[in-house]
Amino acid sequence: MKEYNKFLGIDIIRVVSMFCVIFLHCASNRLRVEMGNAGWDIVNYLTAFATCGVPMFFMISGALILKSKNTYSIKYTLKERVLRLLIPMIIWSVIAAAVRLYTDEEVALTAGNLYGEMINFFSKPVAVHLWFMYYLIPMYLISPALKSFTDNADGKVVRYIIILWLIQILSFTLTGILKEDSQKALVNINLINNIGFISGYLGYFILGWYLFNTDIKISNLWLIIIAIGAVIFIGAGTKTVTEYNGFYTETFKSYRSIFVVVLSSAVFILLNRIKNLPGFLHSIVGELAAVSYGVYLSHNVIIDLLNRWGLKNHSLIVVCMTFLIASVSSVVLMMVIRRIKFASTVLAGVKWVKKEN
Repeated sequence: MKEYNKFLGIDIIRVVSMFCVIFLHCASNRLRVEMGNAGWDIVNYLTAFATCGVPMFFMISGALILKSKNTYSIKYTLKERVLRLLIPMIIWSVIAAAVRLYTDEEVALTAGNLYGEMINFFSKPVAVHLWFMYYLIPMYLISPALKSFTDNADGKVVRYIIILWLIQILSFTLTGILKEDSQKALVNINLINNIGFISGYLGYFILGWYLFNTDIKISNLWLIIIAIGAVIFIGAGTKTVTEYNGFYTETFKSYRSIFVVVLSSAVFILLNRIKNLPGFLHSIVGELAAVSYGVYLSHNVIIDLLNRWGLKNHSLIVVCMTFLIASVSSVVLMMVIRRIKFASTVLAGVKWVKKEN
């Protein structure tokens, strides 16, 4: 029971992240139309919070993979982890491409067109939501080296790497916010930005491991205040730059924004501190966490189909309806697939669970 509770927080983070990502994709169209009214403001602030979803997916991957002794095994990493991600990703890429052709009124769903959609699979995502995998899988590939680093490096060295990454994130954020070229030049710190090892999202991977294994001396109250403050700042900043530019601008909601890093870290620490839940919630969280990868792969396909069938997510009510239907449908679909031998591995990326009588 102690070991189960130890990772309960990670399961909760996984579930919260899953629903955050679904909501972001349900709300994306709404944010680009009819700006400046109450409905837009509500969706703007809800998505401001939901931006923590993807970063926390990176963080829990880092927390678990860099903790596991199996990570030292290159064979285990490639066979049990990379392939487990890659095979379902390929299949859902084909499905997503087929659905996009089906929903496109100008391009027919044919074998030739499907091949045209898939030909660039190894260079760029076939569907917009799959971009995440093109960063996560490389992290898995180098995880044996990363584990060797985190296991043997002094705590100060790990913090030093995280600080360098945060400086890079801050530079990227300010470059996106500031308007004058002279101002951008002052904050564009290429002396650090050109350190390819920590560029992009790898910092989240290492940060997740660090926060998971470090006793952060911040009270829950302060973490809540920080999270709420970050959401308000992200939402208000997004509205300000959107009104200034005349079109929806995601600078403050970028996953490489310092504000999103602060929000994601605060929520990660808070949720990871949860060690007990009522029995029925324990089971629900465990079941949802187990299918989260499959839900991530499949949910946007369902959203595309809902749009094709007339449920356009251009109002707050329809955004909520789309979110509810996409969430329930993708979760139920993966719950069923998880209990089908062979399909559980190739479609959901999880081991087969035999249905109990």
